[in-house]
Amino acid sequence: MVIVIYILIILSSATQSATTKLFNRNCSNSAVFNAIKSCTALVLFVMIAAFGFTFYLPTVLFGFSYGACLCISMYAGYQALCRGPMALTSMLVSFSVVIPLIWGITIGNEMLKENQYLALSFLVLAIILTNVDKLKVKKNTQTNYGVWLIFVGITFTCNGICSILQKQHQMLYSETYSREFMLFAMLLCSVIFSIFALRKISPKYLKMIKGKRYGVLSGLANGIANFLTLMLAGLESASILFPIISGGTILTSLIFGRLLFREKLKANHYAALISGIAAVVLLKL
Repeated sequence: MVIVIYILIILSSATQSATTKLFNRNCSNSAVFNAIKSCTALVLFVMIAAFGFTFYLPTVLFGFSYGACLCISMYAGYQALCRGPMALTSMLVSFSVVIPLIWGITIGNEMLKENQYLALSFLVLAIILTNVDKLKVKKNTQTNYGVWLIFVGITFTCNGICSILQKQHQMLYSETYSREFMLFAMLLCSVIFSIFALRKISPKYLKMIKGKRYGVLSGLANGIANFLTLMLAGLESASILFPIISGGTILTSLIFGRLLFREKLKANHYAALISGIAAVVLLKL
């Protein structure tokens, strides 16, 4: 059952990347996409939490904290991508998995086996190999790499904190309040992104935007991935859970890119696939 949940999380995470790219072919307004995405996820969790809803203040605080970090991460990530190299930005942000990993080993008192240390080495190698052919940074006098690095750092940190909040909540309230956690998280995201979207465009223009279905699909995938990750956080250690999700998502995104967008895989991509598969297998041994 745990393996099935892992697969669903990874497929949902990769689906978010694919739908983002598909939406951008129709509209480049990120505020609109994030508003549609978060509102769809909110509707999903309203439906899920409609039966047996429990108001528990600590979960509300955890949910709002997670939602706030998620909003900042999405905004900072977009700004980082606009200001710097896409491949290098994506790779650096991928390393945010180290934050819940260190937290799990130190604060969470988790122990890693020898094979798991080797697995993490393979994961780092897979992340680097995925983008190694695109890491040549072109000189651009108009690019402020100091500002870019700040946005990368904010995204990196917020992604790591989001993972810790998920794990900490489930450690305190094992297998309870998961629906409520995500409901309040997505409520905050929906409000914030809807305000941003409506400030930039009119409701009339919103109706004219094509590709909104990709935002809806991304919202459903986002809700499923986050909810299942929260559930699994109560069953798996952070030092195993988040590296497997990170590695699996990288591999699946490469495969999606090849199948959906006809992106050509180079030698480094095949090497990344092998390294990523080795990392995932070793982490679960």
